[in-house]
Amino acid sequence: MPVSRRTFLSAGVGAAALVTVAATASCSSSSTPPAATGGGVADAGVELPTYVRFEGVAADLPGTDDGIPDTFFSYPANPQAATSGHPADGSAIQGSVPVNKAVPPSMDRNSYWQELNNRIGSELSLTITPGADYPQRFATAVAGDGLGDVFTIDMGFAQLPQFLAAQCQDLTEYLSGDAAADYPFLANLPTDSWRGTIYNGAIYGLPISRGVQSSQLLYTRNDLFEARGVDPRPTTIEEFVQACRDMTDTRANTWALTNAPMSMLQQMYGLPNTWGVDGAGAFTHAIESEGYKQALELGRQLVADELVHPDSVDASGADQKSWFGAGSSVIHQDTYSGMGSMYDVGSTEGEGYVVGLMVTPSESGDPAPLWLGNPNNTISAIKKGDEARVRMLLEVLNFLAAPIGTAEHLFRKYGVEGVHYNLDENNDPVLTDLGETEASGGTFPIEYLIDGPRPNYYPGRPQVAQDIYDHMQEVVPTGVRNPTVGLYSATQGTMGGRLNTTLGDATNAILLGREPVSSWDDVVTDWRSKGGDTIRAEYEEGYAAANG
Repeated sequence: MPVSRRTFLSAGVGAAALVTVAATASCSSSSTPPAATGGGVADAGVELPTYVRFEGVAADLPGTDDGIPDTFFSYPANPQAATSGHPADGSAIQGSVPVNKAVPPSMDRNSYWQELNNRIGSELSLTITPGADYPQRFATAVAGDGLGDVFTIDMGFAQLPQFLAAQCQDLTEYLSGDAAADYPFLANLPTDSWRGTIYNGAIYGLPISRGVQSSQLLYTRNDLFEARGVDPRPTTIEEFVQACRDMTDTRANTWALTNAPMSMLQQMYGLPNTWGVDGAGAFTHAIESEGYKQALELGRQLVADELVHPDSVDASGADQKSWFGAGSSVIHQDTYSGMGSMYDVGSTEGEGYVVGLMVTPSESGDPAPLWLGNPNNTISAIKKGDEARVRMLLEVLNFLAAPIGTAEHLFRKYGVEGVHYNLDENNDPVLTDLGETEASGGTFPIEYLIDGPRPNYYPGRPQVAQDIYDHMQEVVPTGVRNPTVGLYSATQGTMGGRLNTTLGDATNAILLGREPVSSWDDVVTDWRSKGGDTIRAEYEEGYAAANG
């Protein structure tokens, strides 16, 4: 059976997907590496923006200090404008962003975009690139100085701190400490997210905050579990495997899993969140632990026993979600923020369609510790400019960061009432066909220039918001952070991609039965000699600096 790296890695399977988490976390939370060693630490002498929570809207279930977001059962009634006038000065603004849906109609054919410009007070011209193609677009634009005034950063870009210092605005004087109060919606972003914007001993970006919402879990088709009389919440690994067997019927073209969920299998065996650190500050990667081979063996068993959809080798993540929606697979690995798409793919299944959230089982029977997601999806940056221009761009970004319950947020997400959306009887916005296309279904890619704190809110589905809140209450207190968040490894930035690919290929070969699990020891030895040990040393250096 041929191996498709695209499928296994896009599904979060294998070491490559996990090491990418380390790369993203390190790159998105870093400072300049000392020239001799390549290790660095966030907050290096920088006062982070003072957090000032926006108090204008009360959540139905307020968020918690450990990261559970504000929960809303319906859109807050009577949203009021929280700003006045136009944030821009009338001059043209250019930007570059990725998009993870279909590229929306161009500005001249897009009434939502035109109204966005009216409300900003300037023409915001965006180069919008499909997400998979954005790294290449970013690299090309860097070489040609074509990113514009404000742009999403490709966090895998080699020598990122050097690029930021050369071409991007140092925002420290504008946002550090109490200075952030000039931009109250930026000050409303979590402190953890701001740590991801520090490079070269300065604030060089703005966070696209996600936090706990980016943590991965297993979704279940609870309606189908109930129909077969199978418990969708196994408490042990053995019970999990048995549930997969009970939910698989190959004669009916039904398989338990959309993919071999390596991220979750590692959590079942209690592995560290990509990297672990001991009391002496020594780092160990998850792939080096004995538990990783246990996770590989379990993943190999699931594939060999035909409990994983056989087409997952050649399928995209969207394909796998469609299987989940159609019921040909009933367990899918994704993030909390993916819940909306879980219901989108099942929109034709009727009222009986029910999505559940599995509490990850463990060997002991206790819930497995949750790997907390990276605080940020990515960051954006501003091109170097004079103070007046920089402050104007920050005003625009502050306007776009308005949180749920404000008139600014309602427009940014859903457009113009009666044109792009209508309010239902519960005050929830329902997108029209025009809103689905022009406003990208509520995810117009300006959200990759800046975004407010992501609430736990699902229009028309209050029970879904409650289910997520309940699940988070159960598992977030067990959460384990990736200790490299806030650290920088220059070697990870330059060599991480190649190392990730090698690890991913090796993991896939084992999952598909092409190589034995015992071959993993040689894979790790090779990883260490070709850069893994250097990455480790750089993280340890930054960690030591951060912890005295």
